[in-house]
Amino acid sequence: MQLNWVRYSEEVVEFLNVDTLREIDYGILDLSRIKNHELREVLLFFEELLTMELKVNYLENDTGLFRVQVVEGKCYYKEFGYVIEADSVCELKELVLAEDRIWYVFDEIMACNYLGGGTP
Repeated sequence: MQLNWVRYSEEVVEFLNVDTLREIDYGILDLSRIKNHELREVLLFFEELLTMELKVNYLENDTGLFRVQVVEGKCYYKEFGYVIEADSVCELKELVLAEDRIWYVFDEIMACNYLGGGTP
């Protein structure tokens, strides 16, 4: 079965948000409520992508912030080749949210420790 990305582009954009990522992270995302089988298959594909990306973040990311890396004092948000750069995590968060991208704290303790006790 070939997935029809264009046909469901609006639904995919609505699906790719912080609430979906949180539901994936907590293991409570339920796509069975979607009656359109073709749409469900498209969203399942994106669920798998987000799940894999989240797993990589758990293994390789020491900030506790999804898609965020800090290298030599610069903060980076990396999303499939698209990069946002900032001088601080707070500035980065503002830039990411201004672009309507996902800002997600996947490990509150790690993020607080990384930020020196500050709020992520």
